[in-house]
Amino acid sequence: MNLISELMPAGEISSGTADFLRASGIFDEAFYRRLVELPAEEDAALHYLQHGWKHGLEPNDSFSGSFLQPFYASCGYDGPPALSWADLCALGGARLPTNAPEAEAQAFQLRSIPLFDADHYARLIPVGLDPALHYVLIGERLGLRPSTGFDPAFYGECYPDLIAAGMAPLQHYWFHGRHEGRRCLAAADRLEFPPLPAGDTRPVVLVVSHEASRTGAPVLGWNIVRHLARDYQVVSVMMHSGPLEADFAAAAAVQVGPMQRSEWEPAQARRMAERLVREYRPLYAVTNSIETHLMVPALARFGVPSVSLVHEFMIYTGQAHLKMADIYHWAPEVIFPARIVAQSSYDNFYILDHRSGISVIPQGQAELPSRPDISASPEEAREAADRLRAIMRPEGEEDAFVVLGVGTVEIRKGVDLFVSTAATLRRMHPELRFRFVWIGGNFQALGDTGFCTFLADQMARSRLEGSVVMIEPVADLEPAYAAADAFFMCSRLDPQPNVGIDAVTRGIPTLCFESACGTGEVLAADPATRHLVVPYLDVHAAASVLGELARNREDLPRLRCEVARVGRETFDMARYVAAIDARGRDAADPRHAADRDRLIEAAIIDPDLVQPPGAPELDNTELALYAMRQWSLWNVVDEPHVTSPLRRPCAGFHPQAYAQAHPEVMRPATRDPVAHWLERGRPAGRWSHPVYSPLRPLPGSEGASPLRIALHSHFHYVDVAPDLAWRLSCNRSACDLFLTTGTEENAEILRRAFRQHRGAVDIRIVPNRGRDIGPFLTMLRQELASGGYDVFGHVHGKKTLVVGGGIGDAWRNFLWENLIGGQHPMLDLAAAAFVQDSGLGLLMAEDPHLVGWDKNRDFAEDLARRMDIPLPLDDFFDFPIGTMFWARPAALRPLLDLGLGWDDYPEEPVPYDGTILHALERLMPFVIRRTGHGIGGLRVPGTNW
Repeated sequence: MNLISELMPAGEISSGTADFLRASGIFDEAFYRRLVELPAEEDAALHYLQHGWKHGLEPNDSFSGSFLQPFYASCGYDGPPALSWADLCALGGARLPTNAPEAEAQAFQLRSIPLFDADHYARLIPVGLDPALHYVLIGERLGLRPSTGFDPAFYGECYPDLIAAGMAPLQHYWFHGRHEGRRCLAAADRLEFPPLPAGDTRPVVLVVSHEASRTGAPVLGWNIVRHLARDYQVVSVMMHSGPLEADFAAAAAVQVGPMQRSEWEPAQARRMAERLVREYRPLYAVTNSIETHLMVPALARFGVPSVSLVHEFMIYTGQAHLKMADIYHWAPEVIFPARIVAQSSYDNFYILDHRSGISVIPQGQAELPSRPDISASPEEAREAADRLRAIMRPEGEEDAFVVLGVGTVEIRKGVDLFVSTAATLRRMHPELRFRFVWIGGNFQALGDTGFCTFLADQMARSRLEGSVVMIEPVADLEPAYAAADAFFMCSRLDPQPNVGIDAVTRGIPTLCFESACGTGEVLAADPATRHLVVPYLDVHAAASVLGELARNREDLPRLRCEVARVGRETFDMARYVAAIDARGRDAADPRHAADRDRLIEAAIIDPDLVQPPGAPELDNTELALYAMRQWSLWNVVDEPHVTSPLRRPCAGFHPQAYAQAHPEVMRPATRDPVAHWLERGRPAGRWSHPVYSPLRPLPGSEGASPLRIALHSHFHYVDVAPDLAWRLSCNRSACDLFLTTGTEENAEILRRAFRQHRGAVDIRIVPNRGRDIGPFLTMLRQELASGGYDVFGHVHGKKTLVVGGGIGDAWRNFLWENLIGGQHPMLDLAAAAFVQDSGLGLLMAEDPHLVGWDKNRDFAEDLARRMDIPLPLDDFFDFPIGTMFWARPAALRPLLDLGLGWDDYPEEPVPYDGTILHALERLMPFVIRRTGHGIGGLRVPGTNW
């Protein structure tokens, strides 16, 4: 990001830009003043930026702007050289040279590194500039590649600690990183991206698979590729290899990958996404399995929406919260195979309760690719089938009741429960002849202390020799399905396994544990098959059902027909893929692209409002896509009582209020509200309000205000009082203080904290009722109503311990920074805003969060009736979150007229939500409008919480 463009409007040099230059350490004010003979009252840094550099003057005695300027200008940095230097240094990394000797010393070392290809690099820069000098002065900092074998931008993203430590990427890699096994190129640089078939003009869809093993999710992914390939050019993206790799490649138009597991990291995913979009321009992506999570935000940032198939449970997914957060915050469409899988996420991500684009769709019956690794002749296949049939029903056991189980031998699959059920059935029905056959790998693989060792011991102690059989996987399960009288899906937890789908669609009576697998949900939903689902892990109940099936074999044909019917109605692969496609096409609606382009052109999205603190830096295009994605997921316009994770996209605009007032934004086609608002010329309404910024000073804001100003601050926690005192001292305007607290001891601390305050200080002891609102409206009612002040502010020493002290501190700092000051004199700016606009009634910090009514609407409506505020109250609105603000006392008259006493407030401890205090906080804008006044915001750029 070019910091110059942020600090300095086009064609202007501001005092903020001069401050930035001074803070960089490159500007020697004493040297420059001697050089120019500036009068003391003139700003030396500003003089250099506006005039000096144009005349060849330098910011210090070792800086050579005339040498640096051609190199900087070649990359668009054509302003003052010292400012360009400071801007480039602010991007991080090693300190940049400031003159020719320093640059030549670094270039000399660079020329000895084989990864620097001067001929290659010369083609990237204007003719006449030395390649090595250009690289060390600006090229590496901007991510230009010194050769095809090294990517400095990628290296910096992978190892940000090196950049923070001031290391130069290429030098570090050559002398240290390559010996440490560090990566210097992204996977996207080494992988092949084959061209699409010539003449095929069908749209492109990506199918991203985390691996190509012969397991559930990859087999499903292969089936999805085959079905989508009928209508699309499918690009199969393989994150890891496996035996199905060739099958995916044969079914897709193009295959990219596989990657290596060590390459599964955000920087790699970003470059993979960038290359995939550049080469294939996909319509949408299907990301199959939570393990593909990195590709979801990466593709979204390049405008490609994902339909994410989530098969995993939170409980057995490593780093589940991080992985699933990538999907739930970025994928416009999420599909779970069963309700229990969805519930696992809902139980751990409360935000999903009000997210759009979530579906539960059982997957279709999957075909299995052939296995060339164990390919057999027809005769060998017949022999294998005969052997399997003989195992299922050996000689003398032709009439046994055969129960089949399939899956890897592991505890999650419940193989021990399979054995326990067999033992229980033996005890319950010693007269029955039965045979339990489990087909699956791993039984012979574990050591003496493994699960399988205990499983074998369990079988021996239960005397099940000959009744329970474990065999290794087979190429063709069909003979086993044909020989089975029942299928037992005994998993402790399984999403929607393919073997269960196979058994049900073949009409095999399938027994499941309740709340253990998606197959059980399907069977339990139909009256004819409901009895096949038994209480969770209840082996006695399972044995009872199997015993009844074995004793009443004459009923099996009817039951098989019912099970097959349920399977046909539920598990349809063509229907499943069609549902995926419909959601993908909807997410890729071209109308979204028009909105995106409008947001990009306007450059209106504020990264510090729309993104939480610590989020990765996004460019203007990515910000537009991010804001649109968040809106599509979390807008909750149909649930006005809910506060969602949606954040404000730009200052002075409430997207939910706008969307509700403009139904065409939501229906029939979903539009982005900011883009729609821009398209209509930014119309004013209850969805917008003016916002005042210190970067656009108002007349009078740079001096003391003529207004009579008072500020009330309530301190339950007095340790933060010195911070408020300091922030007040950053302003020029006079301000009387009314301070309230709960004890005389606290009052004495406040006296000491504000003893140097310019203005009157009135400290009062108040009851511990009403938090900060009670002291303001009850204790200070007379002061507010007297007319002695033009503007009255209200803040408090918020800590919000119920949410977490760290969050409370961040919130308070954000509010005080924007309302009082610190970086900028915000009290002065607020006072100037009230002077400029006589209709302004309230100023609040422009909060990133869009908080709703939650549990407070009933309280608010009762109070609104008492204040003659028209009902119904707006569903979506801006209010001073945290109850901190500046206001004209006359605009607060309805609140004062309520005459609230101490007993009107709840006793401590006060609930987190749903009290008169929370209702009063939200009623502030309605009160202000009731008196005919307007509201506005205060915004210090870069602040966030």
